[in-house]
Amino acid sequence: MAGTGAADDIRAVFDQLLKAQNAGDAERVRSRLSERSDAVHIGTDADEWWTSKQIVDAVAAVGGPDEIQAVADDIDIHVQGDVAWVEGRGRFTRAGGGERPVRMTGVFVREDGQWKVAQSHASIGVPNDDISG
Repeated sequence: MAGTGAADDIRAVFDQLLKAQNAGDAERVRSRLSERSDAVHIGTDADEWWTSKQIVDAVAAVGGPDEIQAVADDIDIHVQGDVAWVEGRGRFTRAGGGERPVRMTGVFVREDGQWKVAQSHASIGVPNDDISG
């Protein structure tokens, strides 16, 4: 659905959020996340199940750019009124070299005329044989 005004706006917010997270800019991260009490952000670690406030606090605690950076390579955007969702693939890169593929999803809601992330999820794929083996 690329090329629509809302989709372009959502992609911009998505890119701004990743850039802010990678830079360790907690206030810019806060400005892109929904403040809804039911907003949730799920990371790749089993214990990473966070509210928007917890994400902002974690970014602030790092105090600057993190060693691991997130890169979005291929993102699809779908818009339905004041709600949108994204899914795609990207990678985590390390400052010292190396990278790992990651899958990303998110739900955006329009709050006070601005698109905000109300739900996000990142996962590192595991082959089915590794699970059932």
